[in-house]
Amino acid sequence: MTGANSGLGYETTRQLAATGADYQLVMACRNQAKAEAARKQILAESPQADIVCLPLDTADLAAVRRFVTAFSALDTQVFGLVLNAGIAGTSVTTTADGFNNIFETNYLGHFLLTQLLLPKLAKQPRIIMVSSDRHDAIKHLTWPGAETVAHAGLDPVVDQRSYIYSKLCMILFAYELKRQLTAQGKPAAVNAVNPGLMTETGLAKDKSRFTPEMLAKFADILSTAKDSAKMVVDLLTLPEFATGAARYYDRRSTNPIPSSALSHDEAVARGLWHYSMKAVGLVADA
Repeated sequence: MTGANSGLGYETTRQLAATGADYQLVMACRNQAKAEAARKQILAESPQADIVCLPLDTADLAAVRRFVTAFSALDTQVFGLVLNAGIAGTSVTTTADGFNNIFETNYLGHFLLTQLLLPKLAKQPRIIMVSSDRHDAIKHLTWPGAETVAHAGLDPVVDQRSYIYSKLCMILFAYELKRQLTAQGKPAAVNAVNPGLMTETGLAKDKSRFTPEMLAKFADILSTAKDSAKMVVDLLTLPEFATGAARYYDRRSTNPIPSSALSHDEAVARGLWHYSMKAVGLVADA
């Protein structure tokens, strides 16, 4: 679980721990002090839970590789992978790796993490990409190319839409990963989810804008970390979600809905995949 110390990640980890199942839960978090504090809170409710905290910053490709090394030392398989860590906003910067910070945090770091963990997947793993309904917020959104999405400063309009594009990338990734694993004869449940607007989480930093009028206006997209975490837990644990095509769920496991037309563009997905493989150094740049 990336981004496991707060919001949706914390609540999902807490609910998984409360099931009493024989899971080892790995909280992959950028801030280890916050991760350990969250771990203690969960253990206070579920003392039987097996929870490990490991450092992970998805905006740093070297840190992703260090996480995988540390995870490998646990000598375990990956039965469930939840790619949840993320940042929002429209003010973009460039990371030490040279990428748009929102793109790398929300998508590219998770892409590398998944690729490095593929050899460690259990026989029938479940992989969940946390996306957002914002991926479909703009009518007739076009794909400007992976290079432009990945690098700040190439197109100011794309920069303003960095969060939108990063969450679109997560769905494109989910569908393409499912296609590739299926072609390789590797059974895996891969899904994308929209947790909705969770006003209590850290992703929504300016709480003052959540006036009664605003909440009434956007009631159809509201959720809570607790409710959306139940969706993720369902997808991770219930037998009916162990197989099937990759789908996009909106706030409830009983509510699969169509994602945007652009998210289903296989040519865009393949192009993003190939670009990402080069960007993270898993294939040589031609």
